Amino acid sequence: MSTAATIPNPFVYGQVLIPGKPFCSRPQLESSVLEAAAHQRRIVLLGDRRMGKSSLVEHTLTRPDRVLVAVDLRGLDSVEDFIDRLLLRLSTTLEAHRALTKHLPEPLKEALTFIGEVNLSLHGIFSVSARTKPKASTVIRAMDAIERASHWRPLVVFFDEFQEIVENLEEREARHLLGVLRAEIQRHTHVAYLFAGSARGSMLELFTAERSHFYQSATILDVGPIPQADMAKFFKEQFARGKRELSADTLQAIFALAGESPNDQQQLAYHLWTQSTPGRLGQEELKRAFSALLAEVSRRGELILESATPAQRRVLFATAIREDEETSTDSFIRFAGFKNNSSVGAALRPFLKGNNAILEKRGSRVRYRERFMRLWVLLQVVNIPSLFPASRPFIASSEQGLLLPYLSNDLK
Repeated sequence: MSTAATIPNPFVYGQVLIPGKPFCSRPQLESSVLEAAAHQRRIVLLGDRRMGKSSLVEHTLTRPDRVLVAVDLRGLDSVEDFIDRLLLRLSTTLEAHRALTKHLPEPLKEALTFIGEVNLSLHGIFSVSARTKPKASTVIRAMDAIERASHWRPLVVFFDEFQEIVENLEEREARHLLGVLRAEIQRHTHVAYLFAGSARGSMLELFTAERSHFYQSATILDVGPIPQADMAKFFKEQFARGKRELSADTLQAIFALAGESPNDQQQLAYHLWTQSTPGRLGQEELKRAFSALLAEVSRRGELILESATPAQRRVLFATAIREDEETSTDSFIRFAGFKNNSSVGAALRPFLKGNNAILEKRGSRVRYRERFMRLWVLLQVVNIPSLFPASRPFIASSEQGLLLPYLSNDLK
């Protein structure tokens, strides 16, 4: 068996790139993250979804000599949920690190015991209703567990999708939680805090608005696309490990199809690896890869379209074609076949949250969360124009024309 055949697929998508996984280096950002961790500073990582914020933090800071507590706030639904997530991640992280010590240090033993006590007591006294606000003591006790743990070793606490606090909780609950968090975080001299968010408007409001509890409390760093030259070098090196050679045209096609998201680029590269053998990779291999990727996306897309109402399907097609246009404009409303903005909003609503959340708000615009889901929806209109007749004048001039050379015959 050849060496190339034994090398596992090096490309990872849809998950955090932990140490040990091939990672395209981002020197400046990595340096900023390391500096914040070393000096117990507070930084905000601001960037679109799937730009690699979580991977940047976890790949850079997950080391035996450092304690990283990564708390994912996606889907947060209550203050109690926040506390549960924080304590669970703290306890599991400390438990993992204690195996590195021959004898359990007293500060760590105390921290682990305290976390257990907090977990038991919080569920007995915690309550939230429409007429009462969460007790500050419940949040303070949870944050106190972090402060106690930092006596053993400096910690880095990473709150991912931090804007979910203001976007998912009632305003009163969110303001109360943020106020207590800010007060407690200021007391933690041995803890670095990193806040990541993909909703630019909400995150800027949190950290730059004077009325916000977190006003000017952290340095903001933009996490944008990885420079194409760096990603191209990474791809060439990884494919070369499997004796595969990328032509310049194939590389450019990957970027054209996948867009700027490192995750989406890796998703296409993953399928290109699985659909190829050692040798020079060109358009035929890319066709097979793109076909396999779309087949993966279609399983979910077909279920969503089948369960959608005619109005909901129209808004999905219209958003895919005119993603850069505000959905509240008269031209978009007419294009999508609606009479007013409220009817557009009602049709969009099921796709912004819940199991069918394939769209997201970006300021006054709505966009697809995943690029390849958008491309799949576009292709439904290309293949069956009768699904959305209004799209016909726009087919030739839209970006979907770029896709046609890479489509297998069974998709046409």
